[in-house]
Amino acid sequence: MQVGTSSAILGPIQAATAPVVLISGIGLLLLTLTGRLGRIVDRARLLADRRPAADPGERAGIEAQLTVLRRRARLVRLAILLSASAIVLLAILIAVLFLGLLLGADVGAIAAVLFIASVASLVAGLLAFVRELFEALTALDLSLDHQVT
Repeated sequence: MQVGTSSAILGPIQAATAPVVLISGIGLLLLTLTGRLGRIVDRARLLADRRPAADPGERAGIEAQLTVLRRRARLVRLAILLSASAIVLLAILIAVLFLGLLLGADVGAIAAVLFIASVASLVAGLLAFVRELFEALTALDLSLDHQVT
């Protein structure tokens, strides 16, 4: 392999490293989000099982908690969707960078658009996650107010 060829390959490999590291970080975020979704689903099932035997006052509290849990589950689902979309866009970015290298094409504009779209998707997913955290506090308040465990 010639020296010129190896330096030509090194640039795109370095450019592809940042998206790969970002994919790893988003993967950890997805792990957190799926864990939260599982806990939300478990809590909703527990409350739904208690609903038929509850007295009317307790049932109203359970219904209020279930409403908050539904909102939380939707927000986590949205955060997962947006975060997974960010990973897909980054994977496409890596493929475009290497195809640009192989074909000798200038893919700078495409790469920039993909990277910006990926970061925008990640930011939107994080905003949905933060909103879900606020909803979790609402659920905690309802749980403490109605003493339903």
